[in-house]
Amino acid sequence: MCNIAGYVGNRSAAPILIDMIKTQEGFNGGYYTGIATIHEGKIYYAKLTGDTDRLLELTDAASLPGNIGIVHSRTKSGGGDGWAHPFVAYKDGVVETAYVANGAAGFFKDRVCEAAEIASDLERCGYPMNFKLDGVKRPSYPVVEDGRSVHMSDVMCQLFQRNLDRCGDSVKAIGDAYCEMPGEIVGILLTLSHPDAIVWSRITKPMFVGFAQDGAYLASCPIAFPKACGEPQLLPACSSGMVFADHFTSAPYKNAPAKVADLDAHVRAKMYDLIENALKEGKKTFNDLLKLVRTSWKTDAECLPDAPVVYDVLYCLYKNAQLNMKTSKVDGVEQGLSAPLTSFYL
Repeated sequence: MCNIAGYVGNRSAAPILIDMIKTQEGFNGGYYTGIATIHEGKIYYAKLTGDTDRLLELTDAASLPGNIGIVHSRTKSGGGDGWAHPFVAYKDGVVETAYVANGAAGFFKDRVCEAAEIASDLERCGYPMNFKLDGVKRPSYPVVEDGRSVHMSDVMCQLFQRNLDRCGDSVKAIGDAYCEMPGEIVGILLTLSHPDAIVWSRITKPMFVGFAQDGAYLASCPIAFPKACGEPQLLPACSSGMVFADHFTSAPYKNAPAKVADLDAHVRAKMYDLIENALKEGKKTFNDLLKLVRTSWKTDAECLPDAPVVYDVLYCLYKNAQLNMKTSKVDGVEQGLSAPLTSFYL
């Protein structure tokens, strides 16, 4: 998992996005960081290996222009600067799309070979992957025809762009892409086809939306939202849509690739008690709590909205002034780099 934020409104997006991702990056990210904005018909982006502070130190991320943007902080899953998010797709030599995602293949891990076939087909059709690595043997990464590994989100970005070029509908393009190459994921993207909206799609991983007078905010965790947003809302599973400054749209997939367990009041109450008791025992990381939820959730559904319920409970405790957070530094992915790691306790 990773952490994501987005903004569309009447304020400069970059400072807002940086504040929101810095709040979240220690929850389950901080090893790779990237940001993208749209301004006057152009997509600007910056990304690298390292945390938000390093991104600000070595790039112009803080000054990217525009009132709409997305930002991403990634886990320690390898790949170097090229595999930081966002991934981009080109059209006529210009960056047309910037995409960030959170999650992994999960229930769909046996379909990674299909992703490799899709990636190879995209390259044959003129939608090349932007970043490839030699010698990556991890099964979660597709291998294309030249024998190199590509990132799933790079494939998804190019697949969206091909779908969009064919149908002209961003919501249909991303929904079809998520059904064709599914994972236990969520993603948001910028496209020049809709310079006033953020396109989103979600199968299981968390994406909350909130609105303030200045615009719309998106984030993996509600703790990252400014208080002016009120109560952030979890976007529906197995659905796609767009977020504008004053509203969002949502359309369910016509053929959902899997059944996602319901996150109803009974489940929320059970997981609240489970997580609260665990935090009373001592400090826990997000991944500690995620494992606890996974092993305690009994359902016949193929996929669990486990991360959304963890963030939902943490937010409830945070609102009630019960939650304490302590962030420490751990080793980054390269020598000399560090990453933040947040522990939660009551």
